[in-house]
Amino acid sequence: MPVGSKRRRNAGHQPGWGGFRSDLATARKRILQRTGGHHKYFVLFVLVLGLVLRAWRLNEPVSYDEALTWTEYARKSFGFLLSDYTFTSNHILYSALAKISVLLFGLHPWSLRLPALVAGMLVLPLAYLFVRMVFNRHIAVIFLCLLAVSSPLVEYSAMARGYSLVWLFTICALLAGRHFVKSENWVSAVLLATSTALGMWAAPVMVYPAVMAYFWTLFMLMTNYQSTLRRRVLKLAGSFLLAGGLASLCYAPVIAMHSLDSLLHHPSLADHTWNHFVNTQQDQAFGVWAYLTGTNAMALSFAGAAAIIYAAYVSAKYRLMLFALALGTLPIVTVQHMVAAPAAWTFSLLVFHMGGAIGLFYLLKAVRDKVAPDFTKGQRTLLGGAAVLLIFGILAIGNGGDDVERFPEADTAAAWVAAHARPGDRLGAQLPWDAPLGFYMACHGADPEMLDPQHDATGNIFIALAPSHGQTLGSVWRNAGLAHRQIPVMREVGQWGRLEMYTPL
Repeated sequence: MPVGSKRRRNAGHQPGWGGFRSDLATARKRILQRTGGHHKYFVLFVLVLGLVLRAWRLNEPVSYDEALTWTEYARKSFGFLLSDYTFTSNHILYSALAKISVLLFGLHPWSLRLPALVAGMLVLPLAYLFVRMVFNRHIAVIFLCLLAVSSPLVEYSAMARGYSLVWLFTICALLAGRHFVKSENWVSAVLLATSTALGMWAAPVMVYPAVMAYFWTLFMLMTNYQSTLRRRVLKLAGSFLLAGGLASLCYAPVIAMHSLDSLLHHPSLADHTWNHFVNTQQDQAFGVWAYLTGTNAMALSFAGAAAIIYAAYVSAKYRLMLFALALGTLPIVTVQHMVAAPAAWTFSLLVFHMGGAIGLFYLLKAVRDKVAPDFTKGQRTLLGGAAVLLIFGILAIGNGGDDVERFPEADTAAAWVAAHARPGDRLGAQLPWDAPLGFYMACHGADPEMLDPQHDATGNIFIALAPSHGQTLGSVWRNAGLAHRQIPVMREVGQWGRLEMYTPL
């Protein structure tokens, strides 16, 4: 397309906040006008199904990191949780939102996870809108179906971690980037920076999709403009610098307490040397692949990979997205000398499912061309979406997609302790059972400070033992800060699956 025609195409965009609001109103009107009744109802059905699948898991037993979010951060003051980074599992923005949720609704597994559910659900309509505006409504609805039943996305939309916030801010950044490409509006540039900074505050792994979003926006600018490219790229660079400034502002309390070097090179990451990275990166990368595809049959995984490759072949826009994903991850992984945990890569499913939706759309188009000429786009969309929901939904429900260790026995044991403990009693527990026990004790009205090794035991002593984790009475006794005392003769007073409870005779 000639440059002049591109200028005419973008001449209708007004600058500033007024232009941004006008563009939103225009886009909303256009989408409503071009969406039929069947399409609307199907989208609503998929959203409801996605909510049901996620809400169904809200009361599952907590994981260690979820419990730690409460015991170490969400139950303490806002000043502390915003500034302490002793554990990298402190997803700061999520801890703050979880604290607010618990203050409003009381302490329950579902209230601790409610911010993750809200963020995970907001991803669905926003991702649908992004793909619809970049590609078309038919690809968008297939994409929505894939997101709704994707096992990792369902799992982490019902876990008290910051990953669903990362997905949400990734989609917001991509939407803002697309609007900036179309309008060169400073508001969308600021929203792009704000989204990436808030995502970084939610979880540092946002660095991958943040860089991806900026690269994709840059590639789209280079594809669509020539004479005004330099000016637009400079504005995008300003947005990138603003994002860095806002992220630094968010982490200013952490830097003040721990120093910048401690934030960038956390002591827990000391073993991430180049030699360690070279020797382990293949196994770690395979672990990520196994998690992201774990609920699918091997044939479906390869079919999905083929769909992504074909989508990259037929769609230049999607090809740019894949390039942006590669440039936003591979160099950073190399510099960090580590492949992040599988959960950190769940954002990539937004890109991969996008490719799957494009590939399936063109497959159905080929079926129409070769076999069924009366097979309309609307019919293909509904049929393809329904097939995705049926196949992947059954796999997600049947397998659960849960790759995280949970601690259901801690709930029962904590209820027992709450019923039998008295003021001054102590409970000894060892990692990874200490945080889940502390969380459930608070849920049942017991004092989680019973687990604090710094507190003197003036009453009875309970020992929670998990032999399956290699624990012994002696190791738990010492971990409870009781090494200065001789271990008395103990008797078992309760057993719940992997967890046993002991007290002195």
